Amino acid sequence: MAVRYKNGLEFAVERWLAWRARRIMDPVARLRFLQQAAANSGRRRRAGKRSVLLAFLLTALILIPMPRITEATSLLLSETPPLVAVAAPESVIPSQVWLVEKPETFEVFSNGLRIEVDHPRRTELRRFLPVDRTRLEHADTDHYLDVAVRTEPVGIVFHTTESHLPPFEASQNNALKRAGRGVLAYVQRNRSYHYLIDRFGRVYRVVEESDTANHAGASIWADSQWVYLNLNDSFLAVAFEAQTQPEGPAAAINQAQLHAATVLTEMLRAKYRIPAYNCVTHAQVSVNPDNFRVGAHTDWAAGFPFEQMGLPDNYSLPLPNMTLFGFSFDSVFINHSGSRLWKGLILAQQRVREGAREQSMDESRYRASLRTRYREVMKALRQRRTSS
Repeated sequence: MAVRYKNGLEFAVERWLAWRARRIMDPVARLRFLQQAAANSGRRRRAGKRSVLLAFLLTALILIPMPRITEATSLLLSETPPLVAVAAPESVIPSQVWLVEKPETFEVFSNGLRIEVDHPRRTELRRFLPVDRTRLEHADTDHYLDVAVRTEPVGIVFHTTESHLPPFEASQNNALKRAGRGVLAYVQRNRSYHYLIDRFGRVYRVVEESDTANHAGASIWADSQWVYLNLNDSFLAVAFEAQTQPEGPAAAINQAQLHAATVLTEMLRAKYRIPAYNCVTHAQVSVNPDNFRVGAHTDWAAGFPFEQMGLPDNYSLPLPNMTLFGFSFDSVFINHSGSRLWKGLILAQQRVREGAREQSMDESRYRASLRTRYREVMKALRQRRTSS
């Protein structure tokens, strides 16, 4: 068999590709670089030379150390048929939950919920303006803000405290109680959430429901009619004393916390007529406006027990922060989200690409136009708040 030796140019190309690939830390960008290099070479060289370079690229993928790449990442990069968006089934809003008794330090409800209400904090009364989604999408910039200020919550954001957790064992009972008291004192001092569920399943009211809590910061969500920005004002916050564990074998929360969250969510949805569509996690709504990335906070980026709480799997919903305002994601968020959030990411990515085609724009230019929209909406909201 004849042996073919590589010439100096081929060695130089391989050495440069290896050097360049090692400098790309984002796994998505690295794969795209290598794929593009292979495609360009294929157009320029004969079949024999192309096979040599492709063999090198396969070797590079194996030998070059890379961050973890999930199955979802490969789905985004592949040429597989696009996913079809299916409307999340809307669970029925509970109607038969009422306050049974209200002594001085706790409340009991008809569904078994007990809330500890010893001195919940006051902040500012809830006041917010949603954005009309239809008018926003049709660039009706003069009329997309709702005319009436709202004062009742329209959704729930679920959080984890990400605090130190002693092992959940009987031998750690005192340590568990100390940790729980410390977390409660901290979130009360900072007005962080409306409700905290400790590791024994006890529910504490931290901030009055009528007031805002400091829980969501820069954030975005939308239902079929309205778009909500900076959800401190429009959504209630429910936090678990827990740590997000996207890949760990242990559950982030225990059965006592799961039961408490289920009956608490049932009560809040019944009281404020909150649709299941608007029961979401912090990782789904959190954004960083400085770099236009989703997942500025990654608590509950994976593993939230939607189904066990009688809610549809909202991880499968396209993220409005991407489809409406051009936010994107990076490898850090991929690694935190694991596989659960990926259907919503892929669907959002597809919708952005479809929008670009409809507007006869390349994707980067279309995203830039969506980000300009976000800045304009935020400016309008600030002006309206200042004038009111």
